[in-house]
Amino acid sequence: MLFLLFVFMLFVGLAGLAILTTVGVTLASLVTLVTAPGQLWRLLRDRTLRRNHALEHATVNVIEERYGRSHLAGLAKPEGFIIQGGAPPALVADAAQEALARLRAGERRLAIHPRCGTTLVAAQLVMALAFIATLVIIRQFTLLPFLVGIVAAVLLGPRLSPILQRYVTTDADVGDLIITGVEVQPMTTSRGFFSLLTLGPILVRTAPASGGQSSAEATLITGDREEIPIGDFRVR
Repeated sequence: MLFLLFVFMLFVGLAGLAILTTVGVTLASLVTLVTAPGQLWRLLRDRTLRRNHALEHATVNVIEERYGRSHLAGLAKPEGFIIQGGAPPALVADAAQEALARLRAGERRLAIHPRCGTTLVAAQLVMALAFIATLVIIRQFTLLPFLVGIVAAVLLGPRLSPILQRYVTTDADVGDLIITGVEVQPMTTSRGFFSLLTLGPILVRTAPASGGQSSAEATLITGDREEIPIGDFRVR
């Protein structure tokens, strides 16, 4: 009897937690529905950032083509992009050069990556729209609109993400973009002692070729400042 009571209480607790999670995620998606369009519009107008975003995705894709799925994460910036996750600087530099060359050759698919933050935004947008549409149709505030939103996000979010990446958040037409430097950034002190044992984020700097520097002249900079030749790069 006590065992059945325990199972029942556990079931009720898990069901309540699932409902609260579903409601919380849906409410967060409604906030995204308000904020995301402005963010996407600003990104759509900033071609430099979209090109760097495309090169960031392409770099990670090249690395994962060589070594399989990874836990690398990237962040596009106006001056280039950051790769985090422990990849060696020389590998990132070489992959970035290959990615740039392949994008110039027309491999636009490299600019799309399934783990891009755009996938989360797409899922939240779909969830919010499905929730509102269901609520309008049934005209009852029940659990059903929340469940429809979750299902729609799971099914349609990953399919919408490549479209948003292709036409809004990246620009695979890198044009005269070149790589001007690759730098290992210092770790933040928030990780304490472990920051001494972990490779910091790697910043890949980019710029238009109008500055007169060719992509083969990129310099990789590490903390020890020692110069070691690696292919077309100098590790400094």
